[in-house]
Amino acid sequence: MNDSRLVSGIRRCLLAMAGVLAFTLMLSAPPAAASNLAATNGQSSVGAIDPSGIISAGVIGGDAAVRITAEPGHDVVVLGYQGEPYLRIAADGTASVNAHSPARVLNRTRNGDSAANSTSITAEPEWITIAGTGEVIWHDHRVHSMAAVDDGHDWTISLIVDGQPVEIRGVLEVSSPPPVLLWVLIIALLSGAAIAIGRRNPSTAALLCAAVAAGVSLLLAVLVTIATPVQLGRDLFPVLLALGAWVACIGGAFLRGRSRIILTIASAALSAGFLATMLKNLSSAVPMPVFGPPVVNRVALSIAVASMLTSIVLAVIASGRPPTEPTRRMSPDPIMP
Repeated sequence: MNDSRLVSGIRRCLLAMAGVLAFTLMLSAPPAAASNLAATNGQSSVGAIDPSGIISAGVIGGDAAVRITAEPGHDVVVLGYQGEPYLRIAADGTASVNAHSPARVLNRTRNGDSAANSTSITAEPEWITIAGTGEVIWHDHRVHSMAAVDDGHDWTISLIVDGQPVEIRGVLEVSSPPPVLLWVLIIALLSGAAIAIGRRNPSTAALLCAAVAAGVSLLLAVLVTIATPVQLGRDLFPVLLALGAWVACIGGAFLRGRSRIILTIASAALSAGFLATMLKNLSSAVPMPVFGPPVVNRVALSIAVASMLTSIVLAVIASGRPPTEPTRRMSPDPIMP
């Protein structure tokens, strides 16, 4: 490889990495909605319902949301932070939210810092029908940490069931985060080994690694979407992002040379945009709810990140090599008379 080709390869490397970084930063900003499922160190659980019967309750996503289900024929009203009517399950199963409840506005962000100027705890409830039959699901600040330092606490949510007061009592447990450096080391080792193996045929190896990253990303995105209840608002954009990465790999399989390299880096960039939103799983005790125990989520994420990084490095290596030319068959010298 001559100096000019080496410089060209380095330039492509820097441009590729800058593009991936910009794409990742643009897409990996944490969602503003408090109800979005996200990795956390807190795990809330329902301890008791007093009095029991008629309703059942649970916590989704560690401490992301509360789910209450009522038996048919009973009227259930969830009270907000100031004792105002907030959510309702009617006797026919219709779920609705009070438009005037301050809790409706406060629960839009995890920090509860939204203005509630248009709300009132004394106004007559204005019930707006929401998705769900016989159940309500919402983010509640009582079941997660609101302070900078919180080692866990007991919490209570008050309801009115058929005109009678009911309390749901639970506890938030806060765990220490896992050793993130261990997972960084695993990603580095996986990437280093894959790069060493793929250097002989970097173009093909880069595409294969990009396909692995895209495949795992697509699986994670689909599972996260399935785990998210409809009432919390399912976001299909991560699925489309990962699907785009997979489509780019399929297109690269039918191409050669620079076109394949471009699609490989495009696939890696799309995967990076999704994987950046999942990185908190490596440093949180309770990963984003996907599947299996936490270690399974972290292993899958580490493989995807390592494959994505490897595909970029190998694609850059391939871009610095001269294109392969078909071997010309030499014709024999003509026989001189």
